Amino acid sequence: MRSPCERCKRLPPGEISYKAATVMTSTFIRQLIIHTICNVTGNEPTEIAALHRVELNTRDWEQVFSRLEAALDIHTRMLTSTERSICIDTLTQTLHAKVAGNIIS
Repeated sequence: MRSPCERCKRLPPGEISYKAATVMTSTFIRQLIIHTICNVTGNEPTEIAALHRVELNTRDWEQVFSRLEAALDIHTRMLTSTERSICIDTLTQTLHAKVAGNIIS
Protein backbone atom coordinates (compact mmCIF):
# COMPACT_ATOMS: atom_id res chain seq x y z
CA MET A 1 0.00 0.00 0.00
CA ARG A 2 1.28 3.44 -0.92
CA SER A 3 1.83 5.93 1.86
CA PRO A 4 -0.13 9.19 1.68
CA CYS A 5 1.58 12.37 0.53
CA GLU A 6 2.60 14.96 3.13
CA ARG A 7 -0.45 17.16 2.43
CA CYS A 8 -2.84 14.22 2.92
CA LYS A 9 -1.17 13.23 6.18
CA ARG A 10 -2.15 16.61 7.66
CA LEU A 11 -5.87 16.13 6.92
CA PRO A 12 -8.11 14.49 9.51
CA PRO A 13 -9.16 10.94 8.49
CA GLY A 14 -11.95 10.96 5.91
CA GLU A 15 -11.60 14.66 5.13
CA ILE A 16 -10.81 15.87 1.63
CA SER A 17 -9.41 19.29 0.91
CA TYR A 18 -11.37 21.77 -1.20
CA LYS A 19 -8.47 21.90 -3.65
CA ALA A 20 -8.53 18.11 -4.09
CA ALA A 21 -12.32 18.15 -4.64
CA THR A 22 -12.09 20.77 -7.36
CA VAL A 23 -9.56 18.73 -9.32
CA MET A 24 -12.47 16.67 -10.65
CA THR A 25 -13.68 18.94 -13.43
CA SER A 26 -17.00 18.64 -15.19
CA THR A 27 -15.11 17.54 -18.31
CA PHE A 28 -13.50 14.70 -16.36
CA ILE A 29 -16.87 13.66 -14.92
CA ARG A 30 -18.47 13.74 -18.40
CA GLN A 31 -15.69 11.48 -19.71
CA LEU A 32 -16.16 9.17 -16.71
CA ILE A 33 -19.90 8.93 -17.44
CA ILE A 34 -19.27 8.09 -21.10
CA HIS A 35 -16.53 5.61 -20.20
CA THR A 36 -18.79 3.90 -17.64
CA ILE A 37 -21.71 3.64 -20.08
CA CYS A 38 -19.39 2.19 -22.73
CA ASN A 39 -17.95 -0.38 -20.31
CA VAL A 40 -21.45 -1.52 -19.36
CA THR A 41 -23.13 -1.45 -22.78
CA GLY A 42 -20.22 -2.24 -25.09
CA ASN A 43 -20.95 0.83 -27.25
CA GLU A 44 -18.19 3.01 -28.69
CA PRO A 45 -17.38 6.27 -26.85
CA THR A 46 -17.95 8.39 -29.95
CA GLU A 47 -21.39 6.85 -30.36
CA ILE A 48 -22.40 7.58 -26.75
CA ALA A 49 -20.85 11.08 -26.75
CA ALA A 50 -22.86 12.01 -29.85
CA LEU A 51 -26.18 11.19 -28.19
CA HIS A 52 -28.19 13.85 -26.37
CA ARG A 53 -30.04 11.22 -24.32
CA VAL A 54 -28.95 7.68 -23.54
CA GLU A 55 -31.55 4.93 -23.10
CA LEU A 56 -30.51 2.02 -20.89
CA ASN A 57 -32.23 -1.19 -19.88
CA THR A 58 -32.74 -1.84 -16.16
CA ARG A 59 -29.63 -3.99 -15.72
CA ASP A 60 -27.37 -1.48 -17.51
CA TRP A 61 -28.94 1.43 -15.59
CA GLU A 62 -28.15 -0.21 -12.27
CA GLN A 63 -24.62 -1.09 -13.35
CA VAL A 64 -23.85 2.42 -14.63
CA PHE A 65 -25.11 4.19 -11.51
CA SER A 66 -23.59 1.78 -9.02
CA ARG A 67 -20.22 2.21 -10.74
CA LEU A 68 -20.50 6.01 -10.90
CA GLU A 69 -21.52 6.21 -7.24
CA ALA A 70 -18.60 4.00 -6.26
CA ALA A 71 -16.09 5.88 -8.40
CA LEU A 72 -17.18 9.30 -7.15
CA ASP A 73 -18.01 8.18 -3.59
CA ILE A 74 -21.45 9.80 -3.67
CA HIS A 75 -25.10 8.73 -3.45
CA THR A 76 -27.26 9.82 -6.41
CA ARG A 77 -30.57 8.08 -5.58
CA MET A 78 -30.65 7.16 -9.28
CA LEU A 79 -30.40 3.41 -8.66
CA THR A 80 -34.02 3.31 -7.54
CA SER A 81 -35.28 5.74 -10.16
CA THR A 82 -37.88 4.46 -12.61
CA GLU A 83 -36.31 6.62 -15.32
CA ARG A 84 -34.10 4.73 -17.77
CA SER A 85 -33.07 7.62 -19.98
CA ILE A 86 -30.42 10.22 -19.11
CA CYS A 87 -29.03 13.37 -20.65
CA ILE A 88 -25.24 13.15 -20.32
CA ASP A 89 -24.80 16.93 -19.94
CA THR A 90 -27.46 17.22 -17.22
CA LEU A 91 -26.02 14.21 -15.37
CA THR A 92 -22.55 15.74 -15.64
CA GLN A 93 -23.73 18.98 -14.00
CA THR A 94 -25.56 17.10 -11.26
CA LEU A 95 -22.64 14.81 -10.41
CA HIS A 96 -20.12 17.67 -10.55
CA ALA A 97 -22.24 19.67 -8.10
CA LYS A 98 -22.50 16.67 -5.74
CA VAL A 99 -18.76 16.03 -5.88
CA ALA A 100 -18.06 19.71 -5.22
CA GLY A 101 -20.48 19.66 -2.27
CA ASN A 102 -23.14 21.84 -3.86
CA ILE A 103 -26.11 19.49 -3.83
CA ILE A 104 -28.73 20.43 -6.40
CA SER A 105 -32.27 20.07 -5.15
